[in-house]
Amino acid sequence: MAMPKKHVIVIGAGPAGLSFADKLLELSADFSVTILEKSNYIGGISKTVNFEGNRIDIGGHRFFSKSDEVMNWWAQKFPVSIEDVEKENFELRYQGQTTAIPNGFRTASTKDKESSNVLLLRTRKSRIIHDKKLYDYPLKINNQTLANIGALKIIQVSLSYIKSKINFDEPLNLEQFIVSRFGNTLYKMFFESYTEKVWGRHPSEISAEWGAQRIKGLSIRKILQDVVNKALAKLRKEKIDISQKNIETSLIEKFLYPKYGPGQIWEFVAKELEENQHVTINMNSELTEIEISAKEDVAKVKYRVSDGSLKTLDCDFVISCMPISKLVECLHIENKDNQLTKSTVDSAKNLPYRDFLTVGLLLRNFYGPNGEELDDTWLYVQEPNVKVGRIQIFNNWSPYMVEDKNYKWVGLEYFCQEGDQLWSMNNNQLIDLALHELSELGLCNKRDYLKGTVLKEEKTYPAYFDSYSDIENIKEALIKVTPLFLIGRNGMHKYNNQDHSMLTAFRTAELIADRNINATSKKSVWDVNTEQEYHETK
Repeated sequence: MAMPKKHVIVIGAGPAGLSFADKLLELSADFSVTILEKSNYIGGISKTVNFEGNRIDIGGHRFFSKSDEVMNWWAQKFPVSIEDVEKENFELRYQGQTTAIPNGFRTASTKDKESSNVLLLRTRKSRIIHDKKLYDYPLKINNQTLANIGALKIIQVSLSYIKSKINFDEPLNLEQFIVSRFGNTLYKMFFESYTEKVWGRHPSEISAEWGAQRIKGLSIRKILQDVVNKALAKLRKEKIDISQKNIETSLIEKFLYPKYGPGQIWEFVAKELEENQHVTINMNSELTEIEISAKEDVAKVKYRVSDGSLKTLDCDFVISCMPISKLVECLHIENKDNQLTKSTVDSAKNLPYRDFLTVGLLLRNFYGPNGEELDDTWLYVQEPNVKVGRIQIFNNWSPYMVEDKNYKWVGLEYFCQEGDQLWSMNNNQLIDLALHELSELGLCNKRDYLKGTVLKEEKTYPAYFDSYSDIENIKEALIKVTPLFLIGRNGMHKYNNQDHSMLTAFRTAELIADRNINATSKKSVWDVNTEQEYHETK
């Protein structure tokens, strides 16, 4: 007689939750999985929203990783479209082996292409708008940058950088971290305004840890080193290495991208999972309570469905991708030894986040500040007179993101706080604001507007200030709760990329499949993304 399967409940159908379920079922047939998703979208912030045939990628998701495990996992789901490689007129090199498609990657078959489930190879190009001039992002030392800055300013930049090296001390905040790598002049030009837009705080009020995690190795020295390396590579006629392990992540120039945006791959994974009789995905299901038994050998999960009624499920493990601030409000632990203290609960409830909204605009025309054609994926707006932080040009992420390729489909990204002035504006007001700011920046004429939409996303960015200083105590307390595992960006309050979120999911699936669930092994999951092999700058 077969033993009953252990039941695992996953809170959240984003990259972490879905890749956890996929990996656990690959490793063991001893489990059944129920995924509870609060919204009606698959993919978390990696979802793709379809507005009248025009698709929006929330925040922009490049598919590359220096983890071979993640790269191969993606490629097993969606093969690489060979035509795009041939059109770019170069081969790929992966782990030192030069082939048409690197080892571990599938070439798209005719059937794959007909289903559109393919990864396109895309060229990364992002630039900064500063003083109505375009600079490469990340900042590069090239003729255009030097011409834009001007000779006198270059002298000021150089002296400022030298001063930062002479007066170097261990940085105590993000402002000091950036100044130590670029000097005060470049910091003022290219970092201060944008960073304050993103976080709603001056960089001097933000932990230096954020810089260590998100921009860690990038500096003037790295930029100059990259210039030299690429020049030498051209002389040697080197092939492109899709793993790009020797390139600082913020300088990577090629990435893979699902034909119809990131949500396409996560919707595919969810569909695959649901074909397994031991997997259930419940949409529009909001967690309300997690009860952990006194022996911590079973948990009871309660959730509210779309009609308002409450449902209850028993399980052996709970995998949480939900924000820690919400998790602790739902968590009830009967074992007095492992109950969270009031101070820990208060700190967890007050963990800070930044919210995010995207204004999608379909335009007849969209151009650079001097009327030039734009092939950028992102424009970073380093102009203090407008509220917009970044602008995505969805046509350039994938031409299939826009229904009519004669038009430009752009997304203006605003960083805000739930309930603040921006968040509280209605859709028409936000569309009017976006059009006004594009006009102010010299990127379009208001008459170019055809139609638009607004998407609001709560708790998009876990922040590193205020009660975050107590994160170690919060982590230690939650690790002790045996059947509870935290994974992913919001689940761990770590500003992870989706590949790092996936790695936390893979490691957790391995622990559960191996029944290796002690506090020490659980703590190892938190080490993902602390070695700092790389972190994407956004």
